[in-house]
Amino acid sequence: MMIDGNTLLSTTRETLTRFWNQTLQIAWERDHLVLAFPLMLPDGAQAVFDLKPVTATSGLLTDGGRTLSSLSGLGINLDKGVTAHLLDQRLAFFELERDGFELRRPARVPVDPVEVQLFAEGLVSIAHLLYRHEVENAEENVARKSVERLFAQHGLIPERNYTLEGRLEKSIRVSHFLPGAHGLALQLVDRKTDLHGYMQQWGWRWTDLHEKQPGIVSAMVYDPDRQDWDATSLEIGRSVCEVFCPYHESTALAEAFERAK
Repeated sequence: MMIDGNTLLSTTRETLTRFWNQTLQIAWERDHLVLAFPLMLPDGAQAVFDLKPVTATSGLLTDGGRTLSSLSGLGINLDKGVTAHLLDQRLAFFELERDGFELRRPARVPVDPVEVQLFAEGLVSIAHLLYRHEVENAEENVARKSVERLFAQHGLIPERNYTLEGRLEKSIRVSHFLPGAHGLALQLVDRKTDLHGYMQQWGWRWTDLHEKQPGIVSAMVYDPDRQDWDATSLEIGRSVCEVFCPYHESTALAEAFERAK
């Protein structure tokens, strides 16, 4: 028998409302709000951005540079060619301002939900410029092959592109996850440049994940020969991860495997 239309309407509304209420997360951090919005970025993470009060009646929505720095770190030129044209179109359509890598939009306080929705949708739309870009001369990923080989040598079969739940971000995707009493979440650093912005983003994600799952072992593996590291970016990795090392440091990774059990 076909379901009654009114019943379908009410149950659908209840289910979606419950999902949105559970997925939307808002927290006060020092001098601004952090919002994890129920929209998905290309890497599987939620759209996360800040609302900074300016006056009693105005504020500023900002992504802190996360979106464009992520694209730039993947080798996408944001200021030339088709990508620059598509970016300008999206900035105009969603009424976003650009300052270097930072995307922002003035906002009213108390918030206008339409302004917040448009800002979040704008970030997601711009993040998906990733799929309009063809990477040329892709190099062999030595770090990935080394990590995969080490898992195999220890007789371990990790989950790949695994999604974990943080306190605010309900969808944090890591390149490898090894189940266990504690579990190991491992992320391969997948870019060459703008590692400072990338590590700031992952510093937030690891902190958020540990607040939700304090026992999990976090690890990041990088290629020092092919990536442009600076001292600050390296220090961020060391401060937020239990294991942060070049791909060839097999002993550190083996110890992480043990700690995850």
